[in-house]
Amino acid sequence: MFVRIITILSMVTGAVLMAGTIPFDPSRGLVEVEVTINGNVKGVLGIDTGADQLYIDRDFARRNNLTFRPLSPRQGITGLDGTDLSTAVSLQSLRIADSDELLNLSAAAIDMGAFLQTDAESPIDGLIGHEILRRFYLTIDYPNQSMEFETSRPAFLRGKAYHEVPFRAYEHLVLVDVVLNDRVTVSMILDYCASYTTISRSLADRLDFDGDESRPQSLPKVRLGDKTVSTDVPVFVTDFTQFRKTVPRAQFEGILGGSFLYRYKITVDYAHQKVYIHK
Repeated sequence: MFVRIITILSMVTGAVLMAGTIPFDPSRGLVEVEVTINGNVKGVLGIDTGADQLYIDRDFARRNNLTFRPLSPRQGITGLDGTDLSTAVSLQSLRIADSDELLNLSAAAIDMGAFLQTDAESPIDGLIGHEILRRFYLTIDYPNQSMEFETSRPAFLRGKAYHEVPFRAYEHLVLVDVVLNDRVTVSMILDYCASYTTISRSLADRLDFDGDESRPQSLPKVRLGDKTVSTDVPVFVTDFTQFRKTVPRAQFEGILGGSFLYRYKITVDYAHQKVYIHK
């Protein structure tokens, strides 16, 4: 999903990586990973559990002579911070860090700067969304700034060092039930492309927040499942009106983003519609 991106690097501390993990850079408030396209094109893509497909920045695609498909109809793309018409691009291959190559992929070329509000001088090169992520058990370990893509059942599921939380899938969205301040239960989108947790205007009213969308406010307590609780979570109030039109039947009152997720190692199991929070 294309949402407000504000750096939260100060929240994350580095650690030594274990063998088999892929490091990521959180400096722009995104989970960013190095990729190789078509065998020789180097880029940096963000992991976006709220996006439907693979997106490539249009200027990046042109600079690197990626193959546009001019006869394909242009598609309208709407995010929280902008709109654009996408152009289809064909990729021979995509390799995420040192993982196995994915072959013969389609991507949507868009102006990334129109969607991601960030202080960075240049936009990210693209986003990896549901069309690719759903093929894996996706583990994002924020405290250690690392991730894993596994096609088979992860070994940690043979033990008990995790909490399990079911989610509902609406198209590409991962919807989880979240309890706020021990009194309000709402559905929220779990989104690793959002550096902050955001709440709707109507939910802000229920929580006695003011409607100022320009500054972060603080939620005293946020609970995901029975055992995962964070306190003093920074949040923004956000107008979801335009985005709701793109997913009209999705029921949600906010986005669970980096200001909550940065404390945890979480695995998304798309096949069984579960998230696992590691102890």
